[in-house]
Amino acid sequence: MSTGRASICNFTLLTTPFAEQFGVLAGAGATGMGVCEGMIPEDWTSERVRAELDAHGLRATICLPALLAPLPLVLFPGPDTVDERVAGLQESVRRLAPLEPEAMVILTGPAQELLAAEARERAVDGIARVAEVARAEGVRLALEPIHAADASDWSLVDDIPGAMAILDELDDPNVGLLVDTFHLWDTPDVHDHIRAAGDRIAAVHVNDRGADHRSWADRRVPGTGIIDLAGWLRACEDAGFRGHYDVEIFSDNGAFGVGEYDDSLWNRPPADVARECVEGLERAAEEAGVSA
Repeated sequence: MSTGRASICNFTLLTTPFAEQFGVLAGAGATGMGVCEGMIPEDWTSERVRAELDAHGLRATICLPALLAPLPLVLFPGPDTVDERVAGLQESVRRLAPLEPEAMVILTGPAQELLAAEARERAVDGIARVAEVARAEGVRLALEPIHAADASDWSLVDDIPGAMAILDELDDPNVGLLVDTFHLWDTPDVHDHIRAAGDRIAAVHVNDRGADHRSWADRRVPGTGIIDLAGWLRACEDAGFRGHYDVEIFSDNGAFGVGEYDDSLWNRPPADVARECVEGLERAAEEAGVSA
C-alpha cells in the first residue's frame, strides 16, 4: 500500500485546530481525512470543508456524525429519545454528504436500562430511518461493533457476526460494516470473519494497542503495539476492500476525562504524529504484501 490509501481521523490530532489539520495531513503524505462532525467549527459550511480537502489533495474517508447512534450514549451528552437522535443523524448525513465520504459511521448505542430485545428493535429501526436519508444523499453507512470491554457504553454488538446479523436484518446494501483494529483485535477468528464479510466492509479504522493498555482512550500509532496489523490488512484486501485505511487514535491527555497520560500523542507535535501514522501503515502494508 502506498500513501495513496492512508487517511488520518481528526480525533488522532484532537488538540490541533481543525483548520490546521489539512496541511498537517497533506504534509505527512496522507491522501484522506476522517472527518469528525463535532470538530468542524460552527462557522464552517460543508462547502468550505470540501474546498479545503480539495485544495490539499485529500478525500473525506470515514465521517463521524456528532451523535453517532440512535440509542443514547453513556459518555457523550445528547438527546435522550431515539426520534430526536435519528433526526440529528439524518441531518448529519445531509451536512456531510457534500464531502462525498467513503462512509459515515453509525453505532447502535447501548441498551442501558432497556431489555435487550427492545433496545435492538429501537436501534435497528433507527438505523433504517437514517439509512433512508443516506441512500437518498449518496452516503454509505458503516455499522461499527465495539470491543466487548467497552460495549456497554457504546453498542449492542461487539464482534463481526453480531454486526452482520443486524445488517442482515436491515437488508440494505447501502449499510455496510466498519472494522476497527482496536475494537476487534482479540475476537476469535476475526480475520476469517473479515474475509467472509467481503464487499460488505465499507470502512476500516486502524490503530494499535499497547501491552500496558489503560483505557479505550489509550491507543497507539500503527506498528507500535501488539496488534497483528499485517494480518488485518491482508484479510481486508482478501475481502476486496480497496478504500482508505483511516488511522483513528484516542490518546487522552485529560481532554476526554478518561485518563491524563503523560505520553499522550495529543501532547506531541501533530506533524510528527501524522508522519508516524502514515509510515506505520506503510510498514504494515509492506509486511502484508499489500499493494495499492
